[in-house]
Amino acid sequence: MRRLILCTTALIALAGPACAMPPVVAALGAAAGGWMAGLTATAILGQAALAFALTGIQMAMQKKPKVSTRDEITLNKIQPVTTGLILYGERTLGGSIIARSTTTFGGKPHFRYHSAMPLACHEIDGAVEVWLGETKVWTEAQYTADAAAGTGNPYYWGQIDSDYKGRFYLKVYNGSDDQVADAEYVAAASEWTADHRGRGVAWVYFAANYDRDIFPSGAPQIRVRARGKRVFDPRDGQTRYSTNPALCLRDYMLTPQLRGGPGWTEEDIDLDALIALANVSEEQVTLADDSSEDRYAFNGVLDTEATAAENLDVLSSAWGGWWSYDRGKLAVGGAAWEEPAFTVTEDMLVAGIRVTARRPFEEQFNTVKAQYADPAHEHVVTDLPVLDSETYRAADNGETLVMDMGELPGETGFARGQRLMKLALLKARRQKQVVLPCSLAAWGVRLGDNIRVTIPRRGWTDKQFEVLARTVAIGPDGVSVTLTCIETGPAIFDWRTSEETPKPAGGIPTLPSPTAKPVVSAPTMSEELYETRGGGGVKTRVRLAAMTDNPFIDAWQFSWRPITDAEATVRGITDVAEDLIDDMAPGTYVFGARGRNVRGMWSDWAYSGASAVLGENAPPVAITGLSGQSAGGAVAMLRWDRHPSLDVQQGGRIEFRHSAELVGATWQSSVVIGKAVSGGVTEATLPLKTGSYLARPYDAKDNPGPVTSVSLRAASLVPMTEVASRIEAPGFTGTKADCFATGGVLSTDEGATSALYYFSSLINLGTSGPVRLVSDVEVLIEERQDLMFGPGTAAFWTPPDGLFWQGGADAYGDLDTQVRLYDDGTATWGPWQSFDAAEFDGRLFQFRAALSVESEDYALRVTRLSVFTYRAT
Repeated sequence: MRRLILCTTALIALAGPACAMPPVVAALGAAAGGWMAGLTATAILGQAALAFALTGIQMAMQKKPKVSTRDEITLNKIQPVTTGLILYGERTLGGSIIARSTTTFGGKPHFRYHSAMPLACHEIDGAVEVWLGETKVWTEAQYTADAAAGTGNPYYWGQIDSDYKGRFYLKVYNGSDDQVADAEYVAAASEWTADHRGRGVAWVYFAANYDRDIFPSGAPQIRVRARGKRVFDPRDGQTRYSTNPALCLRDYMLTPQLRGGPGWTEEDIDLDALIALANVSEEQVTLADDSSEDRYAFNGVLDTEATAAENLDVLSSAWGGWWSYDRGKLAVGGAAWEEPAFTVTEDMLVAGIRVTARRPFEEQFNTVKAQYADPAHEHVVTDLPVLDSETYRAADNGETLVMDMGELPGETGFARGQRLMKLALLKARRQKQVVLPCSLAAWGVRLGDNIRVTIPRRGWTDKQFEVLARTVAIGPDGVSVTLTCIETGPAIFDWRTSEETPKPAGGIPTLPSPTAKPVVSAPTMSEELYETRGGGGVKTRVRLAAMTDNPFIDAWQFSWRPITDAEATVRGITDVAEDLIDDMAPGTYVFGARGRNVRGMWSDWAYSGASAVLGENAPPVAITGLSGQSAGGAVAMLRWDRHPSLDVQQGGRIEFRHSAELVGATWQSSVVIGKAVSGGVTEATLPLKTGSYLARPYDAKDNPGPVTSVSLRAASLVPMTEVASRIEAPGFTGTKADCFATGGVLSTDEGATSALYYFSSLINLGTSGPVRLVSDVEVLIEERQDLMFGPGTAAFWTPPDGLFWQGGADAYGDLDTQVRLYDDGTATWGPWQSFDAAEFDGRLFQFRAALSVESEDYALRVTRLSVFTYRAT
C-alpha cells in the first residue's frame, strides 16, 4: 500500500485593525469653542497629521483587485499544504488534493483509488452538483431523493445517469463542527483514521477502481458547484445563506484569524453604513425581460493567502463602490446616490483651493470591457457586451480608449455586470477635482460623503462633490481639515432597461469534453471491385466509414464478422475515420467501429445492422453519357462513357434494344436491335430507326444493370418514299406456331419459350429493285402470374388493351423480325434474314416474327407488328 502524506490546511492570519499613531508634531494652539466644545484636544490629537483616502475598487479607477480566476479555483492540484478558500454565494470550485491512497480491491493491489479534496475552510450551505471532468455526475436533487428513499449504497446516492454512474464513490461533507471521518476511507486506508473529521472544513471524498476506459489519465478533475457560507444578518438576527455583499463583508471581517479572516469585532465596523449597503443591495432592479434581480450580489471566493485589504477590494467590486477605515471604523459606500448633508462655503476656507479641470489623458477611457462567471455554463468566465460611448469618444478626439476590467470578482449576473460597467464608466468620466483646505468646521465630513460646495467667485452654488481623501494637519495657525473631492451627481447611478444588451440566445458554445467518454456512429459500408496485381482477377473491397461530433478523437478501429460467427476480426488502429478491407467474400456481415480520444479513452463499439456484401454478384451501375446520331441515313452511332465496373469491362457486355416510342420506352416493351458489344468498349453501330435506343450493362456473371436510353429520329439526305407496307396488328390473321392472338394482342403459348408468326400476306413490288425495309414493333414481356381474375369470374383473363400493368423488368424476351426474298432466276425462296432497318434488292418479300422468352414463366405480348418499304425518289 502506498504511504499517504497527510496535511492540515494552512490558514494565513491577517492583520487586525490596530495601528500605531504617529507622534503629535505641534501643539494645539487655542481651545475651540461653540459647536466644538465637546471636541477634546485628545480626540483631535488622535487624528492629527493623518491622511485618509477611499480605497476599494473605486469603479475601476484603481488597480484591478487580486482575485482567483475561474480556472484557478476549479482546477485540482496535488499539494499537502494549501491555503483555504472562503466561499460566499454560489460558485463552481475545484480544490487541492491533500490526501491520496491506493488500496487493494478484489484481490488486486493498488486497484482502488481514494482522495480527499477540501472545498472551503468553513461550513458551506450545501453542494448543488458535482462534475467529473466535463460530465455532470451528481446533483443535490437526486441525493435528496435517494436519501429520502434510504435504499442502496449511500456512496451512490445523488449519482445521475452518465458513463460514470455506479463506478465511483462520492460523498460531500459540508464542514459542520460535528461531522465525522469518512467510514469508507477509514476502513480502506490505515493512514486515514477516525480523527480525520475535517470539522469546519467542507471537503469531498472520492474513490474509484482503476478503469483505463473511463479514467484513461488517472484520477479525473473534480468540480463542485456549491452554495457558500451562511452569514448573520444584523437586520433580523438570522443566520442564513446569502449573496448580499454587505453581509458577506461583515462576516469576513469578523471571521477569526485562525479561520482565515482578519478577526475584527463588531465595534470595528460602521454598522449603520453596512446596513444601508445591505438594503441597497437587495433593491429589486427590473430587467429587460420584465423579471427582476438584486441590485448587487457577490458569488465568489476570498483567498486566505491574500491580505484583508485585497479581499475587501474583491468584495467592494460587487457594488462598484468603496471601503475605508476612518475614525476607527470600517465604512462602506458608493453603491447608490446619497443626498449631501454638509455644505462647504467660502468662509470655511483657510487657504486657496486647487482645481483640476480635467483628468490626465492617460487616465481617460470611453470604452469598457469586462467578464463575468456565467452560472448557466458552470461559471465559465465569459465576456460581457462591450460598453462604449460615442459622446465620450468625441470628447477624446475620436480615439477609442479601452479600460479592460477583466473578470468582475464574484459577479455571475449578465445584466448586473453591465450595470457595474456603466457605473465604472460614468464615475471615471468625472473630470473636475478640487482640494479644499478647510477649518475645523469641516471636521465632521467623513470619507465618501457627498458634500455641496458654494464659492460664488467660482460660479459654484451647491455644486456636488464626493470626498475621496481627507487630511488633518496641525500648524502654527491651528488645525486644518483638507478635503480632496471629485464632482459627482445622481445621474451616475441611473439605469434603464433599454440600456441592457440581451444575452445571446445561443449562449456559450460547448464542445465535447476531452475527458468525457467519446461516442461514435455505427460504420457505413460501401463496396467496390479492384483488379489484383498478379493477375488474380477481380476482387471485392469494402470501405468502412464512421462519424462523430467529438473533435478530440484521434484514433479509430474497425471490426467485421460474418453474421453467423460470434467472434469478430479487429482491424488495426488508423488515424482517420475510414478503413479499407480487401478481398471480402460475398456474404452478410456485421461491422463495428470505435474511436479513441486524445486522453486515451475508447468509445464503446458501435455496430451496424446486418450488411450484405455482394461483390461480383452486385448488379452493375447504369452506363452514363449515352448519346446517339444518325450516319449515312441508315446507321445509328451510339457512344457512352467507359463503364466503371471491372466485372463489366472484363467478361461483361452491353446489350441494346429499340422501341418505336420516343419517350417512356422500357426494357420489357422493346426488342433487341443489333448485337451486344464487349463491356469495355464505348461505342456501337446499330440500324437507324426512329424511336428510343436502350442500353444495358451486364457483368461477367450475367447480372444486369439499370437501363439507359436515348431517342433518335431517322434522318437521311436521300429522299425516300413509302411504296408498300404490311400491318398485322390488331388482327394478327397470319399463320401461328406456338402463339395465339386475342384482344388485339399476339402472345406466346403457355409453356412455350419460342414461337413463330408468319405475316398474313407478302409484299409484291412488281419489279425488282433496291428498297429499304423498316420494322415497327411494340412488345411487352411480363410474368404469367401477373394475370388477373376476370370481373365476376374465377378465370384468368387478359385486359382488353392487351398491355399488362406489371412487366418483368429483368425478364429476357425478344421479337426478331425476319424477311426472305424470292429469286426469280431460280424460282426459289432465299434464307430467312433478321432485320430492323436494312436495304434489300428484290421484288417479292415474305415476313415473319420469331418470338422468344427465357423461361416458360414469362410471356411475350405483341401489340404492334408492321413492316414498311421505301424507295429512293
